Amino acid sequence: MTKPPAKLAETKEGKKEEKQEEKSASDLIAPKVRALIKQLDASEQAKREAAEKELIALGQDVLPLLPKPDARTPAEVKNRLRRVYSALLAAAVEASTKPAFVTLSGEMTLSEAMAAIEKQTGNKVVDKREEMMQETPDPKVTLALEKVPFWQALDTVLDAANLQLYNYDVETGALAYVARGEGSLPRSAHGSYGGLFRLEPTKLEATSDLRNPMNKGLRLTVDVAWEPRVRPVVLELAPGDMKGTDDAGGELTSDAGGETLEFPVRGTNAGVELELGFQLPPRSVKQIASIKGKMSALVLGRVEEFEFTDLEKAKGVEQERGGVTVVVREVRKNEEIFDVKVRVKFGDAGKALESHQGWIYDNECYLLDKSGNRIEVAGLEANSTGANEVGLDFKFDLGDETSAKGYKFIYKTPAAIVRIPIEFELKNIELP
Repeated sequence: MTKPPAKLAETKEGKKEEKQEEKSASDLIAPKVRALIKQLDASEQAKREAAEKELIALGQDVLPLLPKPDARTPAEVKNRLRRVYSALLAAAVEASTKPAFVTLSGEMTLSEAMAAIEKQTGNKVVDKREEMMQETPDPKVTLALEKVPFWQALDTVLDAANLQLYNYDVETGALAYVARGEGSLPRSAHGSYGGLFRLEPTKLEATSDLRNPMNKGLRLTVDVAWEPRVRPVVLELAPGDMKGTDDAGGELTSDAGGETLEFPVRGTNAGVELELGFQLPPRSVKQIASIKGKMSALVLGRVEEFEFTDLEKAKGVEQERGGVTVVVREVRKNEEIFDVKVRVKFGDAGKALESHQGWIYDNECYLLDKSGNRIEVAGLEANSTGANEVGLDFKFDLGDETSAKGYKFIYKTPAAIVRIPIEFELKNIELP
């Protein structure tokens, strides 16, 4: 028997259960984690090994609870913490590369469905209708989704409520939806799903150069979106990894030659447009039957936080976490501005620091004064870049301060940079 959907908590009991649920995902394991960390320094080796194994078995929710080793941490405890951290980080990275799933059944309002999807997947979806001067009804939808991948589930809900995604939202880590435009088709029938990604052909143009009959072709625009909990840096597609056929069984030939196509992701965008070119097929061809292929995405992984407790004494201090190392190279006052020069080194950055390094400037960085007040970055410059490292010069305005004594320097950056394969097939695209 199918259970009715979980409604938003309206009673005191419901709210209490909801709070307990939220707490159990994080805070409730903290006491056990603290006890196990203490056990890592037990006198008996068997107990130390058992604590290490149990910390790993608890899963990736342990990661934010692990302490950062310092000079007083025993060497063996440091090594065990490092192994625990590495194992949990690897598990977290693997989990982040897999699609999220949704289970929803019965009748519920749009807002309830969206809230449930966000809770189950970690993907934020925001309503932009009011901002776009549209009406904002909260219609009821009837759903029968059992462990359905995020994109199929979201498309089902959007179609049921006559909505569509808005691709120009500036909110980081979120998708936005608006009312479906007049004449726009349902999303479910046109999407191609590849794990974390959704592809949809949006435009097809046939071009012909009247001065040079040899210059003619097809130009296909494909909209690619991803689960907003991940941050791709660039998508890459080798023409040899893509095969197209027309409705007569003929082969569609890419006009890109052998060059790998790169599609960088700009700023906070949760999608990117691919422009794919093909040689023009014979006039007898009415549609593209299939374009099948595989590409890859370079995706930023889990964000790590680095805290340097006294900026005045931080010169030369190095911290390593999750495969990334942050070194404070220099702290000096330059007239009214304090310069904090930092080097960030990654184990393997792929191409993320070569031609697609814009994300590094979006990493969160700030100071905390002695009272805990936050001071934002006043300026940022990159002073050197390598394949796996970058030098950054952060500028802070500390007013009349003559030194940075007592100020904490906080820097956050994705640690793992992962390459994710994307397989796709686009079908039945009518020629103009």
